[in-house]
Amino acid sequence: MMRRITRAIIFIVSILSSYLITGAIEERILQETERFRPLTATAIGMAIIVLIFVPIFSYTDRITEAAVKAGLQQTKSGAGKVVGVIAFVVVVALILFALYLDRWFQISILDAL
Repeated sequence: MMRRITRAIIFIVSILSSYLITGAIEERILQETERFRPLTATAIGMAIIVLIFVPIFSYTDRITEAAVKAGLQQTKSGAGKVVGVIAFVVVVALILFALYLDRWFQISILDAL
């Protein structure tokens, strides 16, 4: 059961992290391609995103897996198995929520409250 939960957490965090990274890269690419015609800029942007997304997702997945496993080990040893997993998931979710809130709306969680 815990192995499935751990894999699900790793998968979710990897996807959300990869999206943030590719979004930042996409933004940078679009800034550089404004000097091209829309068709050319679109083709270049799509090619670069595909070429970059695959390695980023792979790299992010490995980093996320290591971080999640280390975090789960720490919280399990300090707070118990179930409480530790719940605490870890809540902390990771809040961090990702804050990053997405900043990326999409340029505000912090404290500003939103």
